[in-house]
Amino acid sequence: MKSNKLKFSGLAGALLVGLLSAQAHAVKPGYLVDQSTDAVTRNSYGECWKTTYFDKAKNGLVECGDAVAQAKPVMVAKKERIALSAKVLFGFNKSDLRPQAKGELDPVVAKIKQSTNLQGVVVEGHTDYLGKPAYNQVLSERRASAVKSYLVANGIPADKVTSVGKGETEAKMTETCKAKKLSYAKFKDCLEPDRRVEVEITGMEVQK
Repeated sequence: MKSNKLKFSGLAGALLVGLLSAQAHAVKPGYLVDQSTDAVTRNSYGECWKTTYFDKAKNGLVECGDAVAQAKPVMVAKKERIALSAKVLFGFNKSDLRPQAKGELDPVVAKIKQSTNLQGVVVEGHTDYLGKPAYNQVLSERRASAVKSYLVANGIPADKVTSVGKGETEAKMTETCKAKKLSYAKFKDCLEPDRRVEVEITGMEVQK
């Protein structure tokens, strides 16, 4: 009889140690969990069984109604557009980058690399209205392509960058400069803002 009592006592102790050990390493602390499925055990009313170690503030589960579900962050697109003067980047009617273009483009490269969850970069070439539209279209395409090549050569993924020529279709200074009755040299200077390259950077950020 004494031997049986010792065996029973030893078994109870082992079970207690096992229970405490399971609780210490519980997947869902504070709840009684089915070890084969890691699912919280429920009573006949569908309520979650809690252990004496349950702490709602620390252990509460949404599935048991003991915690409020946290809303998932909403990601939204963030666009930033940078305008660069063609006068600095290129010679007149040229599409090869000047040496000094580096000083304008390197900060753009840095900004793109800092972009959160970069989705894409669009490089747009623009011209003024002087000259034939077909010529201006080709020139704008070549200039946009030159800037794209610089960005890619300096570490921006090629599959994230596209280039497009807008020609004179988005010239903004034409009527303003015509109204000023300027000499040709000053008129050309007045149109300078139209001769540009615009870089649009699109990233994703958490909606505030």
